[in-house]
Amino acid sequence: MPSCELCGKDTDSLKKAKIEGATLKVCDSCAEMGETMDSGGKSKKTKKKKKKSRSSKRNRKTLAPNYGDIVKQAREDEKLSITEVADDLNEKESVIKKIEGEDLKPDKSLASKLSKKFDIDLYTNAEVSNVDTESGDTRKATLGDVAEVKD
Repeated sequence: MPSCELCGKDTDSLKKAKIEGATLKVCDSCAEMGETMDSGGKSKKTKKKKKKSRSSKRNRKTLAPNYGDIVKQAREDEKLSITEVADDLNEKESVIKKIEGEDLKPDKSLASKLSKKFDIDLYTNAEVSNVDTESGDTRKATLGDVAEVKD
């Protein structure tokens, strides 16, 4: 009598199943742990790939280039100290200092806290702007115009 290659149980009916990437002959109860295979070697269950929509890439928001100055100016306009802002947002003072110094980029949740508190926009839609070159030529910006190369 054949036995299950996974649990060792003796059974009359074994099924081929793909479990954790390995194709095994298993009993009915172990076959539920993976994808059962038909005689052709193809799985009955097919996984569909999620298609990424191009519109989500177009609507991607990026951090404003001068986000530290924006936060600092908004804080100073309301005459608040870094300690008060940190307490209100339930963040450490060092985090607020690093954001103002642009040593730390705020994640989406912290940026939304700052945006609500000071009524500012730290994340903006990424748009290619017209770039004036020295020769007076106006064209769309290229990656070379925008990117900063790190050594």
